[in-house]
Amino acid sequence: MQLHSLTKSPLILLRFLVDKGTPNMHINKITILVRDIDAAIRFYREALGLTLIEDSLMSGFKRIVRLATSDSSTAFNIANPRQGDESLVGRQAGDRVFVFIDTFDLDRDIQRFQQNQVAIFDGPRTEDFGRCLIIKDLEGNKWEFVERR
Repeated sequence: MQLHSLTKSPLILLRFLVDKGTPNMHINKITILVRDIDAAIRFYREALGLTLIEDSLMSGFKRIVRLATSDSSTAFNIANPRQGDESLVGRQAGDRVFVFIDTFDLDRDIQRFQQNQVAIFDGPRTEDFGRCLIIKDLEGNKWEFVERR
């Protein structure tokens, strides 16, 4: 990885400089299986506040859709399941939280969730590390939003 790609986010650059064990690694993309890509794009943009960074066709038939958080450190690849993988939609982490998101304003996020009828699974609650809330996305995957102290 070249340094210029790391400077897009101060957090990534800091992690790169601090982590001596694997200074040339970071998580690039995480795939989320969905039944309806267009509905997923709307949900992740409007309800979760993610940014659409790519929506294109590869070789004329495979749709590539990527969304990211505001710091763009990790992208979410939105894809339909392959044949035989349909049962994994919404259960990619079993019954555990699938994605953890650090936020600077949980109250703002809660307001956006309520405006978009997002299913709140647990919280908000206060823990030693800060305030948190678990929601379910349109497929049932659990996402935990954490406002750290």
